[in-house]
Amino acid sequence: MRKIIAAGCLMMAMSLCVGCSSKKEGSKETTTATTEAKMKVQSKYKVPKITAAKKTDQLAEAQKGETIVTMQVKGYGEMKFKFFMKKAPLAVKNFVTLASNGYFDGQIFHRVINDFMIQGGDPTGTGTGGESIWGEEFKNEVCDELLPLRGALCMANSGADTNGSQFFIVQAKSDTAKKGLEEGTMDFTKKQKQLFLDQGGYPSLTGSYTVFGQMIEGYDVLDKIAACETKDSGSGEQSQPVKKVVIEKMAVSNAK
Repeated sequence: MRKIIAAGCLMMAMSLCVGCSSKKEGSKETTTATTEAKMKVQSKYKVPKITAAKKTDQLAEAQKGETIVTMQVKGYGEMKFKFFMKKAPLAVKNFVTLASNGYFDGQIFHRVINDFMIQGGDPTGTGTGGESIWGEEFKNEVCDELLPLRGALCMANSGADTNGSQFFIVQAKSDTAKKGLEEGTMDFTKKQKQLFLDQGGYPSLTGSYTVFGQMIEGYDVLDKIAACETKDSGSGEQSQPVKKVVIEKMAVSNAK
């Protein structure tokens, strides 16, 4: 099951969802994922043209002409995202291609934890399914410039370099980010700490998950989804929405 670690002593109840490997990015243990040069997109997917931003600035507005995706969630509204093609080309190509081919249309957010994140991208709706456009897992793409800030669009995984189609959107606000910084053991620069304090986010996720996009509109929708009524998912975690939260459609376009 592709689950996201809520590491550290912050929100100990969330530690019930741990299941990811402790392998470190770049270690010999994480080199099994096939590189893009050896990967071939499955014939059932048509890869769209993806226009990258000239600069990688996580919280800046989308630049004119760059690729964005609008996610329409039934009964909640729209969320819009920009992408970081230069820093996370595999994840961006995978997500935008799946979105443009209607892969996510009709899927649900199967895992929702208020003040943490919302997770989707599994056509089975169970947290165990999904695949990449290559039909195989692909490697993590992490960098110091992209953090799991509030509104960050990230790949969900079941360990290092096991990315498929599942994704999550960080929803945690500033107070949770502040607590995470205080109770965590990770080293952050002054600038990184300030970004978490200003924007919100989940510091302990840093380095374990690919951040490949950022919300540019729809934070109110994100919060409404995160606040939906949930029940036990069957694993002891209170994270399964009582009423299905359905992604009606994802549309790929260019920023005006």
